[in-house]
Amino acid sequence: MVPKFGVIGAVLASGILAHALPQGNPSDPSQPAGYLFAAFKGDEPQVFFLTAPADSPTTFQALNGGRATLIPTTGTGGARDPFIFRAQDQSRYIVLATDLDIGKTNWADAQTTGSRSIYVWESSADGVSWSAERLVELMPPTAGYVWAPSAIWDVERSQYALFWSSVLFDASDAAHTGPSTGPFIFYSHTSDFATFTPPQRWNPDSTPTVIDQEIQHLGGSSYLRYLSDTQEVRRVVLERSDTGLFGAWTRIGVPVDRVREGPAAYRDILDPGKYYLLEDDYGGEGYECYSTGDFEVPYAPCEVGLTPAGLRHGAVVQVDGVSYAALQGNVTAY
Repeated sequence: MVPKFGVIGAVLASGILAHALPQGNPSDPSQPAGYLFAAFKGDEPQVFFLTAPADSPTTFQALNGGRATLIPTTGTGGARDPFIFRAQDQSRYIVLATDLDIGKTNWADAQTTGSRSIYVWESSADGVSWSAERLVELMPPTAGYVWAPSAIWDVERSQYALFWSSVLFDASDAAHTGPSTGPFIFYSHTSDFATFTPPQRWNPDSTPTVIDQEIQHLGGSSYLRYLSDTQEVRRVVLERSDTGLFGAWTRIGVPVDRVREGPAAYRDILDPGKYYLLEDDYGGEGYECYSTGDFEVPYAPCEVGLTPAGLRHGAVVQVDGVSYAALQGNVTAY
């Protein structure tokens, strides 16, 4: 069924995170010209959009007059941890988000009897018009929640691999009052974000409890992933696989030796050898910016700090010249 679109001002992404992207060429409108940031704010669980030009990759300006653009009306009515990417066939853009409004509950309940669904929004081809959200259930009743969804194209299956974190309770514990296992990262495959394969645990032989996966494709079978380790080091950790998404992962280390979560990573347009990592100081001012040229840890603080302050767990993607210009002039909320 073709979704009914509403006109909004935000979003055209160039793709999922860092592939072998060409250096930006300002004279070619099809080349990357800027960045689009999707995030939420601590007391406002809705999706906000911001843009930054290619020559100022950490200085963002809010779209829609600083107001939220995607505001859910189903589920809990709160959207956190938005992740934005472009469909593999380039026909639309998709935003995924956690279904959680912590202002209507508490963290104990959110982690035991929270929503097992995620929000899905889809855009028109130009990324300016967006559908109403769909609420999609991913986990069975034994799960305590579904948090921080993200997706990437799985070249081996020619489908999207969708990832999220959750905990599991015993099937006999319907009220979820007993002990749980996890949190762990789970995944499913989908072609349309409407139907999904049964959820499976990512790397089931790995013991660390982790949430908030952020994946970067380096090319071929090589990938990086950032994870929020919730127990062993209580830091965002960096791992690498040279045997594919579902191969063996090796931990590189801790990019930032601080208690942080919600990693978001993106590549510099004008300097493709430079990468940015945002980590969420969830008890403070939100996202902080770090950078690297070789993925050796620790990362250095960004030369120009991230602005504005107060942005929480989200995603940054590159946009081409046509899209970047269009985003500046289309800022009506959905």
